[in-house]
Parts: sequence; structure tokens; C-alpha cells
Amino acid sequence: MASFLPRRPFNLKMWHACYLEDIIGAGMARLGFDRRTGLVYEGMDGPTHPVWPTPALSQATLIEGPADLQRIPSDFDGLGWAFIDGSFDPGSRVRRGRLFQKFGPVSWEPTQVEAHPAINSDLLKAANNGGRVSKELSVYYECTDLLQRRNRGEGLQLALGRKDGHSLWRILQTERIASGDVLVTLRAESVFGVISELDSTQIATNSLPGVQAALNRVVNSAYRELPQSVVDHCRNAAVMLISRWMQKVTSSANPIEQDLGQWINAVRRQFGEGERVALRSALETINRLHPRGKDNESFKHSLRQIDELDAEYALHALGFVIREVNWGR
Repeated sequence: MASFLPRRPFNLKMWHACYLEDIIGAGMARLGFDRRTGLVYEGMDGPTHPVWPTPALSQATLIEGPADLQRIPSDFDGLGWAFIDGSFDPGSRVRRGRLFQKFGPVSWEPTQVEAHPAINSDLLKAANNGGRVSKELSVYYECTDLLQRRNRGEGLQLALGRKDGHSLWRILQTERIASGDVLVTLRAESVFGVISELDSTQIATNSLPGVQAALNRVVNSAYRELPQSVVDHCRNAAVMLISRWMQKVTSSANPIEQDLGQWINAVRRQFGEGERVALRSALETINRLHPRGKDNESFKHSLRQIDELDAEYALHALGFVIREVNWGR
């Protein structure tokens, strides 16, 4: 028999309370961020314990394709993913830290936490409230979403920060540690140290703007565009570099505009077969990678499609060319 009892309206707060209770019962690690003070709280039964000193917390966005760069948030809304710094080695550009995802559909929620040792007013309030105070926190738990990705997300990119200021990182390893947290090892996706800053004193005044513009396009595309696009920009920049360098070497009045393959042969003729071999090899690498991104050429010659690692190789080859012609600083 059909029921004619009125249906109870959906109560988001009641649903969220039940959701929290179920998840907390599962014993997940929890992270809380106080939007008023920027302080961080952690705990297994809830984000109740203040973390001191306060670690750096960044918004995190998983990048599975160039379009995902548009999803990087413009401000901190308490949603999405969050990354807590653990360590960073500037030499290897490797960073380690824990990755969290949003807990429930509410951006900010009242949470009873232990008094923070850095806030005197918390200590006074907690004295009359069982040692705890109420805070408005954005609550997170370990990023199980990443664990569901293929290879636990290893090989994908992670953007840290906001739209107006973010960095790109490659996920090298994903681990589940004893606390249940998801620990990721990242490597910086940056041309810093790869593409040297140009030494303007080594370049003709009329050649500098064109060379700099070509390199700027490389830097702007690196790790952000498809591999073929990165290789295309590297090849264009290589042509600009070697043509303007050969103009200087041969004391020509104007640069000659020709293909990269022709410039490789020109360097061989200028210096001899046994000289400038490394320079020619770096240029040849960039030149050989270029057709692999063209479907017709790839099919015609049974070439392997280029990937992110090939694009990175092209970047390093271009950086080598800059250093080899002594135009970097």
C-alpha cells in the first residue's frame, strides 16, 4: 500500500553529520585549516590537534591534460585538494609531502579543537571549555582519489598554488604511510636551470629580441602544452639560436633563414666533421623529434609517438645548445 506520509525535506547539515560520523568511524587521518588564522590541525578522530610550527599548505590540482590547467582555483575556497609540505631538495628539485582531499560538501564547518599554543586567547577560552575551543575549519582527509588513478597517479602532474601563482610538479611516487596519509614524491616541472638566461652581451643587438621571444615561447609552453607543441617551440628556438650565432661566427651582415637540418650541415662545413659534434648532435636530436608529432610522418616511417619525456629531452637539448654557443649566463 502506498504511503501518504509527507516526505521529510533533505537536511544537508544532518546528512553531513552522519557522513562525518561514518568516515570518522573508519579511522581516517584528518586535516583542518583555519581560514581566520591560517593554522593547521590534525588528528585520527578529527582535526583536533594543533600542528606547531605551522606547515605550509597549498591548494593542489591534478593535471591529467592541458585543459585541467584552467581548473586551478583563483582563491582559497576550502574545497578541492590540499598539499602539506614535508621536505624539498633544491639540488634534485624533488619535494615530498602529504596530499589530502576535501572532506564532505561543506567548505567551512565548526570544529572543536585543542587550544593552540600560539594563541593566548585560545588558552583562556579553553580553560572554561574542557580544554577545547571552536574553530571554523576546512576539513580534509587522505587523498584516496589519487590512489584510484592508474598507477596511483604516478607520472601525472600536480599543480600547487592558485591561478595567479602556481608551480607544476610531476608525481614520481605515491605511498600510503602508517597514519593512513597519502605521501607523494614530486619533481619540479620547471625550466629553471635548464633554459639559461641569455647573456645579451654575446648577442647582436638586432638579433636579441627575436631569440628572446623564441625562448619565451619555449618557457611558456614547457610542461603546460602537449609534447608536440613543446618540441615545435624548441625547434623554432633552435633555428633562431643557431642562425644568429652563425651570423656572428661568419660576420654576416644579415642572418640567413633556412631549415634546422640545413643549419646542422652549415655548422659541419664551417668547423669540420670532427668539430662541434656535441652541438650538432643536440640540434639533430631536436630536429629528429619534430616529425614524430606529425601523424602522417609518424605513420609513414613507423615512428613512435612523442611523449612528455621526449618533450623534456628536447628542452634539455635546447638548454645544452645555449650553453654550447656560450650565450647563457
